[in-house]
Amino acid sequence: MNTYLKYQPPGVQFFAFLGLAGGFIVLNSLLTHFFFSDLTAVLLDKTATIKPEMVVQFKAAQAMSAIISFLLPALLLGYFSSPKALPYIGVQPRINVLLVLVSLLFLVAVQPFVGWIGSLNSKINFGSLQQTMQETEATYNRALQAFLKMRGVGDVLINLVIMALLPAIAEEAFFRGAFQKVLLRLTKMPVVAIVFSASIFALLHGTIFKFLPIFTLGLMLGVIYHVTRNLWYTIIIHFMNNGLAVLTVYFSPKYPMLEKLANDEVTVQWYTALLSLAVAIGFILFMYNKSLEVLPASTTEEDIDYIA
Repeated sequence: MNTYLKYQPPGVQFFAFLGLAGGFIVLNSLLTHFFFSDLTAVLLDKTATIKPEMVVQFKAAQAMSAIISFLLPALLLGYFSSPKALPYIGVQPRINVLLVLVSLLFLVAVQPFVGWIGSLNSKINFGSLQQTMQETEATYNRALQAFLKMRGVGDVLINLVIMALLPAIAEEAFFRGAFQKVLLRLTKMPVVAIVFSASIFALLHGTIFKFLPIFTLGLMLGVIYHVTRNLWYTIIIHFMNNGLAVLTVYFSPKYPMLEKLANDEVTVQWYTALLSLAVAIGFILFMYNKSLEVLPASTTEEDIDYIA
């Protein structure tokens, strides 16, 4: 029926999504304040001891945030936009095994470039705001260190779910499947849609000293989604990226090289970074060409005009 948002002017759909996103972010904030009100105070107090039960609450809050703030708005956008809600936000019924393999190779290839960008980001001085930024970063790192304390396989599996699987699904559905889509429909300019959604993706991670590497990864994910029109590939890349970070921290005490990686102590030369970028772009171009072959198997003519 023509009441679906995909039939409405792009601006209507865009502001409808902003309303959904804003409403669920407010809801998540209220629920966090009601159920986990003491978390923020503990994290901000440098002298406070973060007890195990607080870590459990923190993980529960993170899981709740991923679902309420990101996943639900994206799913509802699909529901209100099209009778085929999941394909509308990029969740296609099929994936190509070769493209999955290339997605994993892309993730490996792009790591040196992202690491080099991260080293540049860490050297930025924010002038009079530097101390405030550093204090905010310290709070972020304090929370992350508490989150990543893993005593055994059980803790690893829980962290893989909360820090890798849930964010991969929820954030990709929100930023690529929904936000990038409505921006593309509004602006008709893929570059604007990809860059702006990647910028918000990086900002909402709440760490200014890692903004550039997160933005770079978001940019790459946005391009991959745009050329494949299939959210599964970006979900896989996102999951593996976060999952490898969790595993690196867990195994770092046993392996000096992993400890350097976990502490961002590995130096990447500019020429290695450029080679990394070139190879990553090559994989994206391959995915684009291969997607032209496999898209007809997973979409119909009716779908093509609204899958972005």
